[in-house]
Amino acid sequence: MTGSWMAPNTFAALALLTVMPAPSPARADSSPPQTVSVRRGMEATFPVTIVDGRITLGPSRLSRLGTAQPATGEITVGFEPGAKTPYGAVRVSEKTSVPIDFVAAGLLDPIKIDEIVLCGRLDMAVSQRIAAAALRISLNQFAVGTGLGGCH
Repeated sequence: MTGSWMAPNTFAALALLTVMPAPSPARADSSPPQTVSVRRGMEATFPVTIVDGRITLGPSRLSRLGTAQPATGEITVGFEPGAKTPYGAVRVSEKTSVPIDFVAAGLLDPIKIDEIVLCGRLDMAVSQRIAAAALRISLNQFAVGTGLGGCH
């Protein structure tokens, strides 16, 4: 009698495996989503390459807030915590060939508590408010921008 109760369960598991489709192979032209993570009081500087309208990010360098400046082809994003307000500031400085727009999601790990869109500007640094309770921000959805201060 021992083991006879396992046979139906084993059979059901094998039947399920044969019915489920195999995972499709990754497409050669698809790439994983590109994100950059910045903790409160820190900043990240990362290179941006644009080929045929597609943006590719290089590895980011992390530093204390206010200590880095982007070199040619780079973006620096800092996350300044709020002092006595419920908002902090996301500060962006770009030295890229074209403006880059992106989304910054404020995270109280693992919960997203705020999300803002930052519109790229080459002529000046940009600052926008985000919930100060966030422990970090996740930068994502990078796109070539218009540089006019408004995103599409």
